[in-house]
Amino acid sequence: MKILSAGLGALFVLLASLSMQPAATAADPLMILVIAEDWPELERQAEPRLAADPMDSAALHALGRLSIDGEAGSERLRKILLPQVQACVAAHPTDALCQLAYGQILGVVLNSLGMLDALGSVGKVQQAFEAAVANAPNDYDARESLVTFYLRAPGFVGGSMKKAHKNADEFARVDADRARLLSALIDLQDDDPAKAEQDMAGLPEESDDADLNRLIAKRWLAIGQAWQNAKDEDRAAAAFARTLAHGAPSVVASAKRALDGVGHQTAQAS
Repeated sequence: MKILSAGLGALFVLLASLSMQPAATAADPLMILVIAEDWPELERQAEPRLAADPMDSAALHALGRLSIDGEAGSERLRKILLPQVQACVAAHPTDALCQLAYGQILGVVLNSLGMLDALGSVGKVQQAFEAAVANAPNDYDARESLVTFYLRAPGFVGGSMKKAHKNADEFARVDADRARLLSALIDLQDDDPAKAEQDMAGLPEESDDADLNRLIAKRWLAIGQAWQNAKDEDRAAAAFARTLAHGAPSVVASAKRALDGVGHQTAQAS
């Protein structure tokens, strides 16, 4: 039971830190605010939209992202949104945004339950992510959410390293750069930060794609944390330093704190 608890707990915690790649409707102004992590403005714009149209899937997805954010999110907002995204999924089962929001919010909600209570609903998280990918196969957020589920869930509730690799390989035909991020995620699950670095080597140091920059930063941050866990502070510091040219302010702030934690100066990178 302890192994099961640790596996599901890690899954649900990680769901709260997934990329903020805008799903399906990149032109929607709410998705721009998600990428920027401008939560006050996002809330100001999304709430009246949702009040006017409870099935506004972009507003549900954006507020769902706010609700699971590690710093700005809240249990109160998740409890408000969960029945709304459930209604959206019931009314529009092929809406990838509704399915994605449902899986992500439910995953974090389950983390607050006892393990036996959570087990009965884990399959719903998997189904939501699989439906999101089926209806938006080119969407990175949906794909990363599903890969994360396959990596972190125990096998008897749907976890599968084989399926994680299959999804990364499929996405390489859609977006080679973001597929490298999926491969690095799989490597980190295998406790192989060196291989993750190899996968990251083909990515640009900086890109005109602001969202790709931020996604690269998040993955380098995770690689640095893996090296830190392996007690290799020099390689950890090198990975943390690579996040500083990328990403939203919260990513950069996390990298600076991590660098300080391994005893390296960040003044020149500020």
